[in-house]
Amino acid sequence: METKDVNRLRIWAERLKAMGHPVRLEILIDLHQGCYDLKGIMDKYRMSQPAVSQHLSILRRLGMIRCSREGLTMCYAIPNDEVKAFITLLTKEVLP
Repeated sequence: METKDVNRLRIWAERLKAMGHPVRLEILIDLHQGCYDLKGIMDKYRMSQPAVSQHLSILRRLGMIRCSREGLTMCYAIPNDEVKAFITLLTKEVLP
């Protein structure tokens, strides 16, 4: 297998590991529907800011989400087409 392919497999292995946590998977499914701010995620999951920030940090580090400023609010979204396609498949086939 080529080095490029091995690197992609490693990246996806890390992403799948991150999605193994139910909260992170739910956050990704929600972000697939649109942009959320930190407060919206905290309220939806009834979690503290540090807990939500930790989950978001892991997803951001793996390139699964990005954070952008919209006025005074930081908005989280999925910019990665591969991740979007994976979440689409998951929601259509596994979690209908």
